[in-house]
Amino acid sequence: MSFNKKYYLVVLIISLILFSCNEKEKEIPENKVDLNSPGAVLKEAKKVIGNDVQITVTGHFNQDTTKEFAAGTEINKPDVWGIRFYLLKKDGSGLSVVDSTGLLEGSFTDALVRKEKLPSSDYDMIYYNSLDYYLGSGGGEVFAYLVDFSEGQTYYAHLFTEKGSRISLYISDNTTPEGKNYFLSVFKKDYPALRIVDKDIDLDD
Repeated sequence: MSFNKKYYLVVLIISLILFSCNEKEKEIPENKVDLNSPGAVLKEAKKVIGNDVQITVTGHFNQDTTKEFAAGTEINKPDVWGIRFYLLKKDGSGLSVVDSTGLLEGSFTDALVRKEKLPSSDYDMIYYNSLDYYLGSGGGEVFAYLVDFSEGQTYYAHLFTEKGSRISLYISDNTTPEGKNYFLSVFKKDYPALRIVDKDIDLDD
């Protein structure tokens, strides 16, 4: 092969490689966000809501098949504390907030947060349980929620006990019968002798 042919062959190969790289760069825009990555979802949620975001959960939180994202924030200030859940949807290259709960009692420290689908539902809810974070040897409490973004409801269960008193469970009036059964099945595993009460209390009072 002559020198000229070798030279043109090298130039052709280099040109093909450069063209291939340019095409790949076009296929992946710089502002494209991979919302299949939990880390990327958390980063995008913080961009929209702020640095109080502690957790994110991906699921189908409405009756359509659109993938959505729930984010949980925690505030811990002398005059206000608690958690809040937000519903986010994909908006262009990022996320936007479409719904949120009110401020709820609880903390994400050592808590359980997951998506939960009740037997009769065809969409996910957010389940939160504070576990033993607020429990001590002299009593304490457990906060639990089922956040139903599709119905715009937050179902609430509060297990509490004080030293020398029986363990009690309050379930909010707006909770569906299926939601009540869910809370009961969860708490009776660890507290089979609990009693159901129709009035909630605040142990801090």
